[in-house]
Amino acid sequence: MKKNNRFLKKAIPAALLIVGMVFLILFVYYASRPEKYTLAIGDASPYDIVAQRSIRDKTETDLRAQKAAAEVAPVMLRSVATSDKVRFNVEAFFNEVDAIRVSATIPPAAEPGSTPAEVAAAQAAASQARQQAADKISLMASQYYQVILTADDALLLASLDEGRYVSIRGQAKTITSLVMSETLDTAQLQSSLSQKINNLRASLTYYQEDAAVVGRILALFLKPNVVFDEAATANARQAAYDRVQNNPVMIERGNRVVSQGDIITTENYQLLRSLDLLEDSQVSVQDLAGIAILVILATIIGVAYIRRFEDETFKQTRDRLALLLILLLPLLVSAYTTRISTLTPPIGFAAVLITAYFGFRTSMVLSLLLSLTVLPMTGFDPAFLMVAVSGSLVAALFTKGVTLKNNHAVIILTTSGAMMLTSLAYGLMMEQDWARITVDSGYAALSGALSVIAAIGIMPLFEMAFNAVSPLRLIELSQPGHPLLRRLFVEAPGSSQHSMMVANLADSAATAIGANAMLARVASYYHDIGKLESPMMFTENQEGVNPHDNMQPEQSAEIILAHPDAGVRLGRRYRLPPAILRIIHEHHGSTAQAYFYRKAKKLAEETGEPQPELEKYQYNNPIPTSRESAVVMLADSIEAAMKSTGITNLEDAEVLIRKIIKTKTDQDQLIQSGLSFRDVERIIQAILQVYAGHFHERIKYPDDEHSVSQPATAL
Repeated sequence: MKKNNRFLKKAIPAALLIVGMVFLILFVYYASRPEKYTLAIGDASPYDIVAQRSIRDKTETDLRAQKAAAEVAPVMLRSVATSDKVRFNVEAFFNEVDAIRVSATIPPAAEPGSTPAEVAAAQAAASQARQQAADKISLMASQYYQVILTADDALLLASLDEGRYVSIRGQAKTITSLVMSETLDTAQLQSSLSQKINNLRASLTYYQEDAAVVGRILALFLKPNVVFDEAATANARQAAYDRVQNNPVMIERGNRVVSQGDIITTENYQLLRSLDLLEDSQVSVQDLAGIAILVILATIIGVAYIRRFEDETFKQTRDRLALLLILLLPLLVSAYTTRISTLTPPIGFAAVLITAYFGFRTSMVLSLLLSLTVLPMTGFDPAFLMVAVSGSLVAALFTKGVTLKNNHAVIILTTSGAMMLTSLAYGLMMEQDWARITVDSGYAALSGALSVIAAIGIMPLFEMAFNAVSPLRLIELSQPGHPLLRRLFVEAPGSSQHSMMVANLADSAATAIGANAMLARVASYYHDIGKLESPMMFTENQEGVNPHDNMQPEQSAEIILAHPDAGVRLGRRYRLPPAILRIIHEHHGSTAQAYFYRKAKKLAEETGEPQPELEKYQYNNPIPTSRESAVVMLADSIEAAMKSTGITNLEDAEVLIRKIIKTKTDQDQLIQSGLSFRDVERIIQAILQVYAGHFHERIKYPDDEHSVSQPATAL
């Protein structure tokens, strides 16, 4: 049965947490979806539609990517085979020409003294032989190399003297090697060949016309030595395409995507669908998953922080519910205000309330997590995050330092100003136009002011619903006109005066150790309200007559020991916050009423009865569980002892103070308070400082001898 109960205690909160998480994820998802439009392809838009978030313009990006790919020139590579083949053909051609020239039988010229007819006949025979050789060269070039030599060039190759021919052949082979070593297409080939022929012509002293012959022959044999590389071209075009796709055309948030009267094209329709602006748009699984991860992560961080650093603060269900409500209210409001402007979510509302009730550090952590949760509702506007962080930080800083009730004006103005300036700074850095900067800054300032005003205005409702304590609540409770303080002043003036002095001591001591000085002071005002049930039973309120003189010690002790519990009951009736009720309950801890115990012991000795039990003279209350509670206990005991002993100098006061603190330590009254030895020493010095002013003396700081004193009996 016990196992089942333990299982239920764990299972129920876990189930509630899961249900709450699912609800929160769905809420944030639907709150982040923009306004929907009922449009179809071919419709004329009756609206001006703007992008609610920055988005990639897929159509324009694809067009630019395709254009970039198409503009990539084909990738051409140098063909070694082609280059070698051209060089081989030129070499082989001239080898064939060599053979034809060698085999050609050119008749010798006529002998000197020959008749003109003989000379003419010899010349005709030689010309015919050269022509036959030229024909062979032309035929060989055509058949084997598919080139058509001009008759003049073929005849020139056949009839040149050996020296000129060898020069032409050598120049042709050299130029061929030079040209074909390059990577050339048709145009580049012509240019390179022309350049080298010109260089050759410039280098020749005689027979410069031979350069033209080389040029004409090589123009027939040389070919472009580049080939199209299909794979490299495809890769280059894909790379150009990918470059554009990786740097897409963006439609920035706030830009108009459809103007009123525009016809909805297929491209427009797809863009509106991508922006989730159509009524028939389905749930985006990707967006939902992203928001789920963000919300779950924020929740885990928040829970881990509370478990790690603030577990004591949120032990009570009431405090957890209060925190949950503080976070949910701005979240719900943000779903509507972000439709007006992305800078309007009231994060400052949560920052003020969390700081007031749970502390600055908790406020900072949870305000940041709340901002991250609201971020999808703003279309992931970075300006919102900057404004929210600065606004919540300033709101928390000034709420933490509030000391007067009218300080809420400072919180309002500083929070509003910080958010406005942050928005202004963002607009200037992003080079926005002044119209937009002005509007955004105005929304930020208005949001900050209204958030703080709402937080301050709702504090009384929170205090009524959750009985929480805030700085403003403490300020209100510290006013002399509070009914309980007024009753204490009228009905128990001695206790009231004692409480005022205890408050001064506790305030000074708490400030010295960095505790909540305002809580310690206000709790000191109320710590003895339990004496209102029978004020005349306490020495400080008596005027000559002491009712305890005619009572048994046990009866007197019962009345005295009851006043902390009576104070708690009375405080609840007047709806004092739990923090003050706890201090009222703990300010005597489990110490003993030494005076009546000694009186009972003396009476037992005189009557011969058994010694009284110490437990009957001890307070049956918890020992201090906070530094503020311990400070009030010490201040209460020290003030009562100082008044009863009549000490009027600091040296004696220090001895008494150290004895009282030593006694509390020996009785284990401070073991749960969180006070350190350093804190205790600072408390002593702070209290001595107060009494220095009271005695009109200058404080003397302790030496080593004063730091150790003998224990005293309980007061």
